[in-house]
Amino acid sequence: MKRIVAWVALCGALTGAGGLAADVYEDHRGGFRVPAPSGWQLVQGQGYARFTRDGVDADVFVVAAPGSDDQVNAAAIKLLIDPELGDEFIATPLQASSIPLASGTWTQRIYQRGDKLIAAISMERDGITSVIVTEATQAEFIRAVNAAVNAILVGFELREADDAQADALHIRHDVTFHSGSIFLAGTLTLPDGAGPHPAVILISGSGAQDRDGRNPALPNYRPMRWIADHLAAHGVATLRFDERGFAQSGGDHLTATTADFADDNEAALRYLLERPEIDPARIGLLGHSEGGVIAAMVAARNADVDFVITMAGSALPYSQIVVRQVELIAKASGLPADEVALMRERQIQAMSYAQAREWEKVREIVRQSTLEQIARLPKEQTDALGDPYELATRQADAEIAGMQTPWMQFFMSYDPRPDWERITVPVLAVFGGLDTQVDAAQNRPALDAALRRAGNRDVTFATVDGANHLFQEAQTGSPQEYAVLGPGLHDEFLSIVTGWISERFVR
Repeated sequence: MKRIVAWVALCGALTGAGGLAADVYEDHRGGFRVPAPSGWQLVQGQGYARFTRDGVDADVFVVAAPGSDDQVNAAAIKLLIDPELGDEFIATPLQASSIPLASGTWTQRIYQRGDKLIAAISMERDGITSVIVTEATQAEFIRAVNAAVNAILVGFELREADDAQADALHIRHDVTFHSGSIFLAGTLTLPDGAGPHPAVILISGSGAQDRDGRNPALPNYRPMRWIADHLAAHGVATLRFDERGFAQSGGDHLTATTADFADDNEAALRYLLERPEIDPARIGLLGHSEGGVIAAMVAARNADVDFVITMAGSALPYSQIVVRQVELIAKASGLPADEVALMRERQIQAMSYAQAREWEKVREIVRQSTLEQIARLPKEQTDALGDPYELATRQADAEIAGMQTPWMQFFMSYDPRPDWERITVPVLAVFGGLDTQVDAAQNRPALDAALRRAGNRDVTFATVDGANHLFQEAQTGSPQEYAVLGPGLHDEFLSIVTGWISERFVR
C-alpha cells in the first residue's frame, strides 16, 4: 500500500505532459477555463467538464461550485464518481498533499477503492471550489490519466469573477434617481458603440437584493449582473438598482410591499426615458420570480413599456403558488407520497387561516408539523436540539411574524392575473423545467389565458429543461441544492432571452 500511495502523489512534480488541444471548457459559473489534454475529447455535462479518450478506461472530470474545499470535494466525488461513497470514506483519504501552481495552491487527495484509485485535486477561491476528479486503476494512471490530469492543472486559467458571462466591451455608469422621496442607486450598462440602444430594466425577486441580484444566502450568485453583461454584448442596455432600504439605496425595505417596488421600477422607467443613450421606443422589463409580478404591475399601467420578460414569474395568487411549491419541494426532497399529501393539506389550511388572520390556528399547524419533522431525525440530533416543543413554538412564532409583515400581507392578497390581462406588448415567459418554487405546469396556462384575454398576439413561452428556480443547471430543483450548484445562469436561458430581444428590438 505504501508503494501505491507514494507513486500516486501524481501531481507533485508537474511537467505539463500531454500538451494542449483545441477543445476548451469555459465555466462561467466557477470563473475558469481549461483546455482538453492532447488526445482527449471534451464532453460538456450539466455544469461540469468530462474528458474522455478512446482506449482509456477512465474519465477525468472538472467541476466548480460555491462552498468550502471539503464540502465541494465531497459533493464532486459523490456526483461524478459514486453517490454511494460514504462521508467517512471521503473524509479519510490515503494521502493529502498541497500542489503550488500559478493558478493557486491545490489540495490533492488520494483514495483507494478495490483495485482502483480515486484522485481529487481541489482549490478554493473567493468561496468557490474547483475540483478535478478521476477514478482509474494504477495501470491506467501510469499509462494515460496522470499526464491528462497534469495537463489540465497546468492549463487551468482563472477568470475574474466580475467578468464571468461578459462577452464584449461595455460601459457601466453608476446612476441615481428618485422614487418619490426615496433615493435609489444603480448601474446603467451600455453596449459598446453608438446609441440610442434598446434597454431593459432588470427586476430581482423576493428578499432584499442589491443591483447584482445578490442574495445574502448565495453571495456568489449575481444574476442581474450576468444578464446585464450578456445583453450588453448583444447590443442591449440595462438598468439595475439596489432595492429600497438595501445597499446604497434609501428607504425602508422592511415596511415595503410589492406595490412599493413596482413604484420604484416605474421611477426607473421614467429615468431611462430621459437618457439620450436609450431609445424610448425600445424599453422593456425583465423580472425574476416576484420581479415578474412587478414587471406585470408596471407594464399594465405604463404605455412606455415596450416589452416584458418574465423569468420564473407567477401568474396565480400566492395562496395557490405556495401550496404547489410545498408539494414539489417535498417530492424533490424524496419524501414518501403520504407525507407529501399531508404537507400539502396542511399548507392549504395554514394559508386559509393566515388569510383570515386566525393566527393561533396557524401556530398549531406549524408547531405540529415541526414536531413531526424533529421526530424523524436521528436521536443524536434531537438530543442536541433541546426541548422539541420549545423549538417548534419558536419556529411557529417566526413563521407567523413573517406572514404578518406588510410585504407578505400584500402578497397574500394580490392576484397578478388582472395586470397580465392589460398587457398587449410582446411578452416572453421563461420557466425552469426543475423549478419547485414557481411551477411551469401550474403558471404557464394561467399566464397564457390572461394574455389571451388581453388580446395579446405576441407571446412566447419557453422552458429550460434542467434549470431550477434560479436558472442554475440543477439536479433535483430543490432549494436545498442552490448553494452547492454553480452560481451562474443556464446558457440556454441566456440564449433564449438574447435571441428574443434581438429578433424584435436590436437593429
